[in-house]
Amino acid sequence: MSCVTVRGCRIGEGRPKVILPIVERTEAGVLEKAAAFSTLKADCVEWRVDLFEMPADLRAVVHCLAKLRVALKDKLLLVTLRTREEGGNAQVSHKDYLHFIRTLLDTDCADLIDIEFFTAGADLPALIQDAHTAGVKVVCSSHDFHKTPPKAELVSRMTAMQLAGADLPKLAVMPQNRADVLELLAATAEMADQHPETPVITMSMGALGAVSRLCGEAFGSAMTFANPGTASAPGQVGLDVVNAALDSLRLD
Repeated sequence: MSCVTVRGCRIGEGRPKVILPIVERTEAGVLEKAAAFSTLKADCVEWRVDLFEMPADLRAVVHCLAKLRVALKDKLLLVTLRTREEGGNAQVSHKDYLHFIRTLLDTDCADLIDIEFFTAGADLPALIQDAHTAGVKVVCSSHDFHKTPPKAELVSRMTAMQLAGADLPKLAVMPQNRADVLELLAATAEMADQHPETPVITMSMGALGAVSRLCGEAFGSAMTFANPGTASAPGQVGLDVVNAALDSLRLD
């Protein structure tokens, strides 16, 4: 599996990289969490802008983002506007979504940016090219909070993200039974073995899927989200447990 290197962090090599979500509503809350997270054993911080009190006020978002970048020091910064269709809080038009992404790229603050596969639609390749021109890596994401599609569909979706130019295809799906968790893990392993052009990020959500957040090195998921106190998705495991499990499951 290939690597994506950001700020010297080699995503896709060795131990899965740990992401902590910031879900605070106010700028003060965001920056307080950032200061605390900057000292923790984690590689990346995700700012969920859709949970910010003023996500539609791009001036406020840009102002906060600049301060956030400083507060995080050397931690990687992933910026995400999660739409309601993908399980988030943002209700935006297609035009406004594209404008939001391009506004963030102009700030020179994000290391990685989340671009939703279905929300971007036909504009996905152009958005990814814009991100690369700005020196930003793209996490191309797809979420299903109701079910786990068959393995073939999961693989097809991630390879389509690769073909569009994404640096890190990401899938999060909800299991209805144990077999669904195995379906997600099998799709992850197939990507790592047969489509290693990029690292991938995968997770099976909820309590049933929590194991998928811990075994990424064995199955091929390059990053995982940990709960630093407030979860941003169902099934996120506490940071201390994640770090202990990732260390225990090392392959080398």
